[in-house]
Amino acid sequence: MKPLEDVLGSISEAIQVVRACKCDSAAALLEMAELELRLKVHDISEAELSAFCHELENRVKGPQRGQVIRLRPKFEKLARRKAT
Repeated sequence: MKPLEDVLGSISEAIQVVRACKCDSAAALLEMAELELRLKVHDISEAELSAFCHELENRVKGPQRGQVIRLRPKFEKLARRKAT
């Protein structure tokens, strides 16, 4: 999925430029596109993402302070890429 990865790099750069220009709505739209492409690149379905979000919501309500939440391997990979 190299072409999509290249597009992701461009979108990430565009988000930074648009945010610097204080165009928050445009940045939000680009971030949504970035998320959809990252899901595609990492083969994560919308149903999986939804289930993951619900799980996080449940854990945020319940875990004790400082408890680590383990992510499924493909979500860990996605989170690491997003952090870079």
